[in-house]
Parts: sequence; structure tokens; C-alpha cells
Amino acid sequence: MRIFREVSLADSISVLNALFGFSALIYAIYDYEKSFAFFYFALISDGLDGWIAEKTEKSRLGKELDALADCVSFSVYPAFLVSLVNPDLFFLSSLMLSFAILRLARFNVLNLRDFLGIPTSVNAIMVTSLVRLKASQEVLAILMLIFSILMISDLEYKRIRGASLIFFGVLLILAVFFIEVCCLLIAISLIYAALPGVSVCGRYLLRSRQV
Repeated sequence: MRIFREVSLADSISVLNALFGFSALIYAIYDYEKSFAFFYFALISDGLDGWIAEKTEKSRLGKELDALADCVSFSVYPAFLVSLVNPDLFFLSSLMLSFAILRLARFNVLNLRDFLGIPTSVNAIMVTSLVRLKASQEVLAILMLIFSILMISDLEYKRIRGASLIFFGVLLILAVFFIEVCCLLIAISLIYAALPGVSVCGRYLLRSRQV
């Protein structure tokens, strides 16, 4: 089984991400609150594997494993969760899942330092936070549609690095114990989603003043 020789530490954490995502799926049926805890652990694993990959030698499996893990934790899980809680949103959940898969596939064939389209993890944070807070079906549907479109958009999003990554990790740990943290996660997700638009408007205003 030579494949194990190619698996790095970062790859192992990517697999852990997928296992947490799978656990979140199962517990969504049997134990609602534990499901969210496993989802947050998947997010932490996703950030950790990326950080380790930057500090160590990259493996041939890394990019593929990361995308497959993200597909389970940040694409299938939120779509399944919404369909479980709001069966009327099954079609929209299917659309969100389709766009998330397309987003992950596009990322794997492009060699970009940052992101093209909002990351599936941010979309998943938004959707799961709304579900956990029991947001109305109308609000959930509108934001699902907006974030689904943003995932396949050509807008450029910066990676979260350094102190911001640590801060976000702390928030996720707190979210395991305090549902109120979801409000902050939603606010951060909305701000992050708006950043490319704000940047474009800023450049436009700057050019207008120079003319």
C-alpha cells in the first residue's frame, strides 16, 4: 500500500476534515447540536491543513484531498442539513450543492494565490449558522441563493491568513459552546462576501477623483 508513503501530515488533517464532515452528516439526523460541533471541527481542520501545507513540503495528493474533504464538509453537509430542516428548500439545496462542487473543481484546475468565487467554507458557515439560529425560510432561501451565485462568480476573495486565521479558529471553538457566536459568524461572512464589491467601488471612486 504505497499510497500511505505519499500522505503528509497536512493530508492526514484533510482526511480528518472529511471524517468530521461525515460525522456532522450522521449527527444531523440523530443529535442536532453535536452535528454543528463536528462541522466546526471540520472548519478548524481545513484551516490547519492549509497552514501546515504552507510550512511543509507539498504532497501530490494535497490539493485533491483538500477538495474532496471540502466537498463532504462544506458542500454536501450544508445542503443535506437545509433539506433535512426545510424540505421545501430541497431544490435550492441541490442548486447550492451543484455550485459548490463546480467551485471546488474550478479551484483545482486554476493556480491562484487567492480565491475566485467565495469559498465553500464561508458559504457553509453562513448557511449552517442561519439553520442553527432558526432563521426564517425566506431569509435562508435568499442568502443561500446569493452565496451560491457568489461561489461560481468571478469575484476575487483574499485568503484568511495569520492572526485572522487564529481569531477565526477561536470563534469556531466558542461556537461549539455558545450559539450566540453564530450571529458574529454571519456578520463576518456577510462582510467578507461584500469585500470585492467594496474594493471595486473604492477603485472607481478613486479614478473619478483623479479625472
